[in-house]
Amino acid sequence: MHNFKCIIVMPVKMSKEKALTMEALGSIIVRTPNEAAFDSAFSHIGVALRLQSEIPGAIILDQYRNMGNPMAHYEQTAEEIIDALDGKVDYVVVGAGTGGTVTGIAKKIKDKVPNCVVVGVDPEGSILADPSQGEVGFYEVEGVGYDFVPGTLNRSVVDRWLKSTDKESFEIARDLIMKEGILCGGSSGSNVHAALEVARGLPADKNVVAILPDGIRNYL
Repeated sequence: MHNFKCIIVMPVKMSKEKALTMEALGSIIVRTPNEAAFDSAFSHIGVALRLQSEIPGAIILDQYRNMGNPMAHYEQTAEEIIDALDGKVDYVVVGAGTGGTVTGIAKKIKDKVPNCVVVGVDPEGSILADPSQGEVGFYEVEGVGYDFVPGTLNRSVVDRWLKSTDKESFEIARDLIMKEGILCGGSSGSNVHAALEVARGLPADKNVVAILPDGIRNYL
């Protein structure tokens, strides 16, 4: 964002700290209503598309359709996981928003560790775990879940889905901060809560990897 003219369009529920950081780097912040559906002209997607049409030379990086999103996790994040565990990856638990992280990690791990089970985590109120449900609701956790399936999410590489609640997510996030000194946010709490569910009853020699994608500084 630094030294570029950058407009960030984000729903009202996104934290003030995120907006302040981006403003400090010179971005213009535009807020949109939380209740606006993804295909509404008033959603963050709709407003971004309108701004692109109105501003000469404007582009949208489009994390929902840009395949560079999952490719980054295919080429880097997944390799880090495999290398760190010498290939002994039994379960990977990943929250889904754009789907780039879970899709990229899952594809590479299934290439190299075909017996690994990929678990997607989706908040209550989102349709990513089951697009046929159609009904969406509000949730506080940021960066996960949607009311549509992004092009960067390949649901076929996810072996199973677990749903998360705000209460579970924030309780685990606070536990990680207080007990482990890991300064994470709500979506990390979602993933760790799901990972604990997966690990319950497994033999001690099984490795369950959970992705912690956020930090507490975004929510102070």
